[in-house]
Amino acid sequence: MAAGEHTGRRSGPGRALTASLAILTALAGALWGLWGLLTGPAAHAAQAARAAGTPTCTLGAYLSDLYDIDPAKHTFAARFRLWSVCPERDLDPLPKVSFSNVSDPEKGDPVVTVHPGGVRDVMLLQGTFRQNWDARAFPFDQQRIEVVVSAGRPLDEFRFVPDNANSAVSEGVAPSGWRVTGFRLVAMEHRFPTNFGDPSLRPGAGVTHSQVRIRIGLERDDPTAFLKLTGPLYLMVLVVTATFLLPSHNEELAMGERLDSLQSRLGLLGGGLFVIMLNMQQVSAVVTSSVGLTLLDWLHLLTLAYVLLAVVGTVVSWRWTVQGVDPARVETYHHKGAVYGLLGYSLAAAAIVGGFAAADWVW
Repeated sequence: MAAGEHTGRRSGPGRALTASLAILTALAGALWGLWGLLTGPAAHAAQAARAAGTPTCTLGAYLSDLYDIDPAKHTFAARFRLWSVCPERDLDPLPKVSFSNVSDPEKGDPVVTVHPGGVRDVMLLQGTFRQNWDARAFPFDQQRIEVVVSAGRPLDEFRFVPDNANSAVSEGVAPSGWRVTGFRLVAMEHRFPTNFGDPSLRPGAGVTHSQVRIRIGLERDDPTAFLKLTGPLYLMVLVVTATFLLPSHNEELAMGERLDSLQSRLGLLGGGLFVIMLNMQQVSAVVTSSVGLTLLDWLHLLTLAYVLLAVVGTVVSWRWTVQGVDPARVETYHHKGAVYGLLGYSLAAAAIVGGFAAADWVW
């Protein structure tokens, strides 16, 4: 009994300590839950709820004409029919939209009609648009050109919703040498690092506007352009290879005649280097790319390397001839070098073309 009383007196503080720890744990859990409510998925849900309350209008586009594509000047010209559908007339964004990459926009008079589903506004747009072209894979390049439409109100006051279901491209709109591969409208958000002098915002505060980017996928549709620009290279490679396949160990040929043939080969190779450099300059006038080396640049450099290796092989053959190496043995080296060199050039050229042609835009 005394033992039981002693145990009871010691268990009282233990139960109090356990209860205190439980209360502290519950308070910590409640605080953690409150923090998660403010910063976790609940906060995102609240932000989405606020965004859902933002007035929205659908924006659609119909591409009726595409012309004056000029990668050298980084421009293209197009004609669109834009429309917006809003629940109220005051939300109509077309009168105040801006086009970030247009140089000389021509806007038609808006046509406003009232429908059971809302108020529709239709406007014609035509102009020259600035575009960063990437022509490194010419003539296998695939381009994605854009028209950027920005709302005239901040994001918390207005938001675009793309109307891809009704947006389309006119048949035969692509100019000669091109093919349209895609057309879609993408909703974006663009933050300006200024408040444009709005006194309701703190000084230095930025503002975010809703945007729609009208994206047009293009690829070249001229399969002969590649052969026209690379034909001289392949012809030069075949000529260089042929010079190493000619017989040269005829016993009737004296050393002087063999050296004369090697000297003629060196002259031919020197002329080949000149042809390659001249063709490279002509191609640069056609393919204007300010970003890295183009596909045709790599093919020209590969051909230059092939011809330079042929020059080195000719010089080595010259030394062997002077040193009295067996002509039949030298000819065997010539034939093997020509075959392996042509095979290596073909594989390297195919890998370069395949690598550039495989590049594609992600839509």
